[in-house]
Amino acid sequence: QVDGSVSDGGVNMKQEIVSRVKAPVITMMTGGSSELMYCLLKHVDALIELCPGTFDDEYRQFYIRHHEPTSVKYLKIQLMAKLVNSENAPDIVGELSECVANSDTTLSRLSVKSLGRIACRDVGGEGCAENITVRLVEMVDLDIAHVSSEAATALAAILRKHSNLKELIAPPLPRALKYMSESNMSGRTSIIYLLGECGDIVEEAPYSLEKLIDSYDSIQSTEVKIALLTSTMKLFLKRAPEVQRMLGRLLQKATEDMSSQDLHDRALLYYRLLRTTANSSTDFKMVQDVIDTDTTISGDMNFAEENFDDILRDELMKEFNTLSIVYGTTSDNFIAEENQLTFVKMPAEHPLDGGAARAHVQDVVVNNLAQQVQESSIFDNGPDVPAAPAAPVVHVPAPAAAPEMDLLGFGFGTEPTPAPVAPPNSNTSTFSLKPNVTLSGDEYQSKWSAVSDANAHVIIVPLSSQPPSTDTIELPLAQASIKTMASGELPAELKFFLYAQEATPDDSTILVQASVTKSSPCEMFLTIKIAGPGGVEKAEAFVDILKSTISSFVH
Repeated sequence: QVDGSVSDGGVNMKQEIVSRVKAPVITMMTGGSSELMYCLLKHVDALIELCPGTFDDEYRQFYIRHHEPTSVKYLKIQLMAKLVNSENAPDIVGELSECVANSDTTLSRLSVKSLGRIACRDVGGEGCAENITVRLVEMVDLDIAHVSSEAATALAAILRKHSNLKELIAPPLPRALKYMSESNMSGRTSIIYLLGECGDIVEEAPYSLEKLIDSYDSIQSTEVKIALLTSTMKLFLKRAPEVQRMLGRLLQKATEDMSSQDLHDRALLYYRLLRTTANSSTDFKMVQDVIDTDTTISGDMNFAEENFDDILRDELMKEFNTLSIVYGTTSDNFIAEENQLTFVKMPAEHPLDGGAARAHVQDVVVNNLAQQVQESSIFDNGPDVPAAPAAPVVHVPAPAAAPEMDLLGFGFGTEPTPAPVAPPNSNTSTFSLKPNVTLSGDEYQSKWSAVSDANAHVIIVPLSSQPPSTDTIELPLAQASIKTMASGELPAELKFFLYAQEATPDDSTILVQASVTKSSPCEMFLTIKIAGPGGVEKAEAFVDILKSTISSFVH
């Protein structure tokens, strides 16, 4: 598990982990099925967010291929923008520019967006943003509606980050607005925004917007109307004599327009601000200060809509290698509540804690030792516990099958062969437990840690009914010299931490984590570690005693 919540001191460790994962992931991605490739690409996306720069040298593996499904192509196009650095920028920009002419309009749009994102992030080295801007300006003039629309939107974002590129962006704007179709709402909105920003160097800007103001009633898009109002206001503050009359007509139409409350309120705000500051030199100076304010977003900041939620990222990394990464959301958003696996943090004072500070269990009724319920066992690793080697699972054997009979008269005997009688369990007859054994929390922890998880035994005992409480299990076990270190009731299970000592010269201590599921079928999961001589036979003998003790709940 790659945990995104590692502190700054663990950055190098994260980098090392992701670097080790990179080679096998890339190998599987290039040689597997398209479904596997998509899942791996989603995981690569998460790893890039966690450790930027790790996959930059493998950028060629993310070039699209003609036989790949569209879902893989779309994801690769978006990932290429995240792999750019000063060394590979020319290659990636060239590859994305080639994809712009693709017949798939969605792929073409994503390519233009990725080019704009590279320029906005300014990670391609010196001259990269300028090169991309020139390419996008050329795309605005293309007679391809979806390309010119996306290019205009990308240029609007670039201008917000790089105000020094205004000279490159400005020249084609009046022409682009004239030929931008009304169906491309996003493109028209972006061109209008750019005319407002570049109005001081585009002589035709007021007259281009005036044509739109005269046809205001025919504009259907609210976004276009708001952009027109905002840009005209900006032009008025820069070129008041040319814009005064057209701004008055626009404010009148916008304040009377009830199709959008946002548009109506903006128009009223602008009108009242202008009326208030008309005869006040102080207020006019404040307006001038607003005009002179540099609104460019600094290079080390992203747009709010591009910022990845750090909390969500950390939660997703806790569910790495699951569908949560593919869906981009945590499992509780797409798995029914009754099927969710809930991880519970164990309290710091629990005997199995090992000294690490943990959060307290909430709403847990503990019978004897309050707040001493551990959240996970060897077969139920929580997000903070490294996965242990799988322990052997021993199932209680089912009853012997009925003997075979000669139903068709083939002559191999008419009498059923009696089932062999199992010899009495020698383990049970010779195995016994010491009474009045006590064990402190530190001793429990020390003995449990001394036995590796690989030497633990996991045994599943089917139950005929659900125990109503932990007391109904603990009290009979205590009479059989099986002591309880801690117990508790969780939403999905009853949990017990048990121990006992063998009454033999071996003097082996038996440590048990037991979980009784509340779902159907009801089962008791036992994780057994033996501190001393003994193997699975001794564990099974212990289970026989435990089963006979709670026989009212066992099949």
